[in-house]
Amino acid sequence: MKIRTSTLAIAALAASAGGTTVFAAPTTDADGVRALVAEMIADAESRSSLLQSGGTAGHDGNFFLSSADGNFTMKMSGQLQTRYTYNFNDENPPIDDTVSGFNLPRTALRWEGQIFGDFGYAIQGLYNRAGGGFTLEDAYMSTEVGDGMTLYWGQGRTSFLTEDSLYETKSLAVDQSVVNSVFGQGRSQGIALAGQEEDWSWEVAFTDGFRSANTDFGASTADYAITGRVDFKAAGDWSQFEQFTSARGSEYAAKIGGAVHFQDGPDTPVSDGVSIFGYTVDAMAEGDGWNAFAMFVGTTTDDDGTGLDTDDFGWLIQGGVFVDDDWELFGRFEQVFADSDRVNDDDFSAFTVGANYYIHGQAAKFSIDLSWYLDAPNGNDLVSGADPNSGSGTGSGIGLLNGIEEDQVAIRAQFQLLF
Repeated sequence: MKIRTSTLAIAALAASAGGTTVFAAPTTDADGVRALVAEMIADAESRSSLLQSGGTAGHDGNFFLSSADGNFTMKMSGQLQTRYTYNFNDENPPIDDTVSGFNLPRTALRWEGQIFGDFGYAIQGLYNRAGGGFTLEDAYMSTEVGDGMTLYWGQGRTSFLTEDSLYETKSLAVDQSVVNSVFGQGRSQGIALAGQEEDWSWEVAFTDGFRSANTDFGASTADYAITGRVDFKAAGDWSQFEQFTSARGSEYAAKIGGAVHFQDGPDTPVSDGVSIFGYTVDAMAEGDGWNAFAMFVGTTTDDDGTGLDTDDFGWLIQGGVFVDDDWELFGRFEQVFADSDRVNDDDFSAFTVGANYYIHGQAAKFSIDLSWYLDAPNGNDLVSGADPNSGSGTGSGIGLLNGIEEDQVAIRAQFQLLF
């Protein structure tokens, strides 16, 4: 009786661990027990052979799977952001003088790795903050072509604006700047060649134009587009520029860079389309618990359909400093200047001040800031435009509301979790 009971216990435990016969009917006869034990041993041997093949799995900052030789890999990561925004302003019916609430600005999943050791891949999707629908963001492949160069093709962000290229999870403030929302490249479909040396990095891209993500053949924003960027590193390591912040104990690093972009079309029977020429310069410096960043960007747009030719500009300066090992204070000032030929050509300015509390670096971070929007967004045609990375209005993402008088103030608190 004891032997039979022990055997049944072992078989039940093995079944539970193996997960193959957990819901089978209980076996009480000796032959049935022997058969069940044999089945569990065979299953265990099968699983053991898989482990002996050398494949690995675990977490090294991201969850990963890898073949024994490392030629086939997959990393899974994600981001969660929960934000509370309180906006108060001079009452302007039908909008109340206070608007507040929660939203989920960034809920995304990402898979990346390599195939055959020769080709890289990345796929990322976002759950939209309004409606919860899942939207494709990144979907590109890559391969090294020698001499420190990598070829990319598919859908992703070009390297036009530094702030946009660093993604929202690396923002110094709760969210990216208004300047970035206006001039950011968003995602494009195309091909790019990038290289990096000791002191120089560069990228050249041929695409369907800015903000052409998820467009089909013949429905892109341009007939063609060319983007080029060059950065010069004066000090530090390239990895230090992968985020704006710089923790205590970091070495001094500095770089300066610039980019140009041109796109044209699409042509139609009644118009030669819209051509856009964009240009930007920026500088970044950081050291032992401090950081600074400045950017200037401009675009010249020639719309043959409407006959409107415009020159628009924007700039910002920001910086941060750690007051202890975990708390960082930051500030930012930015402006957007619309061309005088636009219907609403008022200048737009905004101050942002706040603090970050780093629990586990960027992976677990609490942020709070106050943004003072000095000017009315409906007085500037650019500021009331679309967010390049969400497809929705500028205000719905960053706390700035359209249709309201100047002197809006938005208080934003956010917790970010990356895995």
